[in-house]
Amino acid sequence: MKSFLFLPLLLTASTLFTQCSPDKPAEPVPGPGNGNGNGNGNGNNGGQGVPQAKGVPDGTVFRKKIGAAGGTIEYPGGRLNLIIPAGAIENETEFIIVPITNTSPGGKGQAYRLQPEALTFKKPATLKIKYTANDLTGTIPAALGIATQKTDGIWYAQGAIHKEAEKTIEVKTTHFSDWSFFEAISLAPHLSVADPGQQVTLAVKYVLPGSDDDLLVPLTKEGQEAALVDPKTLLDPKFIGEWTLQGSGTLAGSGNTGKYTAPAKIPAVNPALAVVNITSKGKAIGMVMARIFTAPEGISVSIAGGDYTTYGNAGGHITTGESFVMADQNSTTASVKWNGKSTGKFAWDATNTLFLLNIGTSKTYAQVYDAGGNAVPSPGEVEVMETGNVGGWIIGSFQLQKSGYFILSTPPVTGTTSIKGYFRVKRLN
Repeated sequence: MKSFLFLPLLLTASTLFTQCSPDKPAEPVPGPGNGNGNGNGNGNNGGQGVPQAKGVPDGTVFRKKIGAAGGTIEYPGGRLNLIIPAGAIENETEFIIVPITNTSPGGKGQAYRLQPEALTFKKPATLKIKYTANDLTGTIPAALGIATQKTDGIWYAQGAIHKEAEKTIEVKTTHFSDWSFFEAISLAPHLSVADPGQQVTLAVKYVLPGSDDDLLVPLTKEGQEAALVDPKTLLDPKFIGEWTLQGSGTLAGSGNTGKYTAPAKIPAVNPALAVVNITSKGKAIGMVMARIFTAPEGISVSIAGGDYTTYGNAGGHITTGESFVMADQNSTTASVKWNGKSTGKFAWDATNTLFLLNIGTSKTYAQVYDAGGNAVPSPGEVEVMETGNVGGWIIGSFQLQKSGYFILSTPPVTGTTSIKGYFRVKRLN
């Protein structure tokens, strides 16, 4: 089949991986007791802010000069915007944005070090952060906020203006320092992968001091600030409604914690979704959700809707250019490769986003199929959800609607079929 001439064979498994038996992932377990979101619960240091380490540079530094007429600074990618009004400064000034690791309780994505820190504006500048649907995993729009870290090491939430239609949050400031984007309420872990039959502990967390009946006051009153508390703090059960499960498995939830038990095998619909209703001032303000995949360690593959087969002896490499996961077990190799960002969704093509399954020496499946001698990419995609640090997990899923296959026989057999799969492998580099 000519299309398979287009398939690079990645690398031989024996040159990439050594036999190993990595430990199972640690089950996330919240601290004992019931945090109340008001400074009296588990792990929250009496409701006081907890100093955190300073973030370290973690990306490309961006610079722009602005004068007395004012102007706008947009960090590449559009996540962060700074609006300097006319008259805020007297002389032309070079402004610097340094992306840093986010040490804020409830922090989401990168934080930013805004410079020059010694500068004081004569008129408040506006700091605006744009969020996406991915930022809402495990939380709700109303619980998103912006915080700044002061010299005491504590992060302080700033009263902000929320514009849900535009998916932006903005605050006013007269000075620069380290700023973060955070979630005040979350269902943790947002994303987890369980072995068949394994239990996963879920917890509703809250990093604001809170109040007697309104969870979100510190986020909504412009000019008000509140110290962020220990990220292990659990939300007072009085703000929590019903726990429900969408998908396979079972969920037993009460108050601010719950336990999910995965089904005995990978289900047809994967992941399951745990949903918790949140209330404030006696009214529903939204639902926090967590995705729980059922997948053993390795690369699991279902062909034409059949049962999943999991291939072990697996690992993965993540780089800024080419990344891949690979398994090699019992004369079968399975691999998925993608280029560019380490996480995200990637459509199949003939050279950059690849799937290859070699069963013995006689049967091969790939991300392309033969159409008159041309290699045509299958509809579908690979989604890489987490890459972790070295020794951590690379987690993702993939689906091909028309995987091309080749069976070595007399005569050779070719055709297309559907394939679905999941990978959960250790990161090796």
